[in-house]
Amino acid sequence: MTVKKKIKIVIFGDLNNIICRVLFWQMMKLSKEKNIELIKFYNTAKNNENLIKNIIKFIFIKIFNPLKHNFFFNNTGIFIKFFSNIDIQNIPNINEKNFVKYLHQSRYDYAFSFCCNQIFKKKTLKCFKKVINYHSSILPNYRGLNSTLWSIFFEEKFTGYTFHYTSSKIDNGKIILKNKFKIDYQNSYKKIEMYKTILAKNSLRKVLNLVLKKFKGNSQSKKGSYYGKKDIKRITTYREIKNIQLIKKVINIWGGIILIKNNKKFYITKINDYGNISGISYYPAFIFNFLTFKKNL
Repeated sequence: MTVKKKIKIVIFGDLNNIICRVLFWQMMKLSKEKNIELIKFYNTAKNNENLIKNIIKFIFIKIFNPLKHNFFFNNTGIFIKFFSNIDIQNIPNINEKNFVKYLHQSRYDYAFSFCCNQIFKKKTLKCFKKVINYHSSILPNYRGLNSTLWSIFFEEKFTGYTFHYTSSKIDNGKIILKNKFKIDYQNSYKKIEMYKTILAKNSLRKVLNLVLKKFKGNSQSKKGSYYGKKDIKRITTYREIKNIQLIKKVINIWGGIILIKNNKKFYITKINDYGNISGISYYPAFIFNFLTFKKNL
């Protein structure tokens, strides 16, 4: 009797991101049910900030938003090492020459990308049969960053998520599965994002089955939209208060704006209908961004 060879899978993602953590835990569960060996987690989180900055961030989060920084969710790596055989490796550059060579020699079958903050180049993609990415929008719309926030900003009726094969173009590969739901604007951004993440988690079994059956996927429309870091900076940075309603909308969705006056940056968190500023943050820039701009859960 021949023993069926296990399919070797690795995951790329940002362990600082709760969406990544939820999907990762689900993959761990599914790997135990199927003929899969989940070998490694390549953590692409940016952990290269200096120690003092990280300590200040930690203190501010504990004081102002204790639910956002709890032991379980922010020490996922510790739990993984205790309760599984999965190795976690920090990877500053997934396209680095020696790392790509290592991937090629390792002969993994598939890779999954959950909130990976780097772009897979062709040479890296060639190391796998397929790389599968999770994206929090209904592709081809809202490719890029902060897809849910942009959906809310443009007052879309629906939002959703997509699992797709990764290509060298951002969020542009063939679609494996996508799902949509109506946006309830009574809910906060975080609730909408977490509801979406739970739906995506529950879809992973079907996605994995399709991938293992070598489903080719459906091509995306060439039409669509993309929003990146430059778009976020454009919509959140101002030199004067003009369109008050737009600014109020941006503050409500992104948590604040940056107002530049006399080459100084002021971080505005509240403004009334007459353009009078009633909320100014004097935190250093990185703390303000970390606490108020809802870039990640």
